[in-house]
Amino acid sequence: MAKFLGVAAAIIVFLIWHSLIGNPHVIETVIGLVLAVGAGIWVYSIAKKFGTDR
Repeated sequence: MAKFLGVAAAIIVFLIWHSLIGNPHVIETVIGLVLAVGAGIWVYSIAKKFGTDR
C-alpha cells in the first residue's frame, strides 16, 4: 500500500507541476521529475511508518 501511495503522490505532483508550467521545456520537465520523485519518496516513507507495528 505504501508503494501505491508513493507512486500516486509522485504522479499527482508531476501533473500539478505541468499544469502550473503550461508548455514545459527540458529543464521544467526535469524539475518536475525531481519534485515528483521527492514527493513520492516522502509519502512512501511516511506511509511505511504507519504500516509498522509499534
